[in-house]
Amino acid sequence: MSEHLSQNLPWLGRRLTVVDSPDSSLVGRTGRVIDETMRTVAIDESFPAPASSDSPDSPSTTDTTDTTGYRKVVFGKAAIKFQLDDEKFVIDGSKMQFRPEDRINRRFKAEPMGE
Repeated sequence: MSEHLSQNLPWLGRRLTVVDSPDSSLVGRTGRVIDETMRTVAIDESFPAPASSDSPDSPSTTDTTDTTGYRKVVFGKAAIKFQLDDEKFVIDGSKMQFRPEDRINRRFKAEPMGE
């Protein structure tokens, strides 16, 4: 079984954590994946109370909050590196520019270790 199996498994319902991004305000954001397209992934960030956003809007994200505290955040895949659930493997979003149904059946080359 491949160590990087998460690249091929469905991501819906899994917890996503952003571990690296050129936009430092995205690092550390966590939520449950609720939608995925070819170039974006949307997560649901749930907070005990709706938090006000003091950071400037980034072109790679879109936030929407409703009155129930549900918060949907849409990331551009190319702008983030992330982990799913508690796995050690980091997925580079810029290399996942595929429709979810195509990504599941795709074979990915293993990247050399230490680079």
